Amino acid sequence: MSARAASSALILSLLIAPGLFRAAHAGPWLPPPGDHYAELRGGVFSADTYHGSDGTRAVIGGIWEERSLRGTVEMGWKKRLSFVLSAPAISVSRTDGLGGSVSELGLEDVLLGFRFGIHQGRSAVAAELDWQAPLGYSRTASLLADSLHDGGLEQLSLSLLCGAPLTRRGFVQLGAGYGYRYTSLLPKNGDKSEPTPGTEAWSRRFLGSADLGFWLTRSLLLGGRYAGTMTLSHGLLSPDRTVHLAGPVLLWRVDDKLDLSAGSWTTTTGKNALHYDQVYVALAFKQTKLNRLQGFLGGTKAP
Repeated sequence: MSARAASSALILSLLIAPGLFRAAHAGPWLPPPGDHYAELRGGVFSADTYHGSDGTRAVIGGIWEERSLRGTVEMGWKKRLSFVLSAPAISVSRTDGLGGSVSELGLEDVLLGFRFGIHQGRSAVAAELDWQAPLGYSRTASLLADSLHDGGLEQLSLSLLCGAPLTRRGFVQLGAGYGYRYTSLLPKNGDKSEPTPGTEAWSRRFLGSADLGFWLTRSLLLGGRYAGTMTLSHGLLSPDRTVHLAGPVLLWRVDDKLDLSAGSWTTTTGKNALHYDQVYVALAFKQTKLNRLQGFLGGTKAP
């Protein structure tokens, strides 16, 4: 691959930042065996700017729009162990500022994960292991022709989550982890003169998250959420990307089995990433023994 082609791939990858980030509702408190949580979330955003390599925000010369529908299921499987499955369908539209446009509809990446409860109680600590992989598209599709994924990369990630009640009306959750994105588990390339996607499309990343929730009434919760990713090292065909997202969430706990929520995400700072402004609504069905101060997966009962 020529240096010019590698440079083009790097520039084009800036436009795929939304596909790199999908926030999860999971926290350090696990559903006990037999309990479950199922969420259907729809989101939409429109963007015409991106953050360059120095973090400066600039126009992209067009408009990027995305509409998504994501289903997430978490089941309490064993004592201190839960299983997570998440998969989205998205629709992407791009205009180039010259009247040209491209639209695509399809499945994106599936996420399979496990959460392990290190400590469960009034406060909690858990470890989460996730694998994200292509779903419903070719790994070898052209980057120019495929807006639904990040070049067919997989990701393995391991995070540590902790949480605690906040007075008698809220809770706080924090998370930190490590992620490895790859097409091949071997990031080395024997022939340095000819980099290939399998050996040079990889990155190692730090993953961070923080959630704060406060009950305004018995059934209405106001919260704030943060999620970030920072590249630690990367191959020639993967950008040095930093994204920090934050936004509010409003949740109505109808009863122990049903939640309705709405919120937004926006890019507070970033590097080599599309500026992200998304609004979303979600409907969650669940069976839970957790109380109202044990994260977003809790119920209505007092601690």
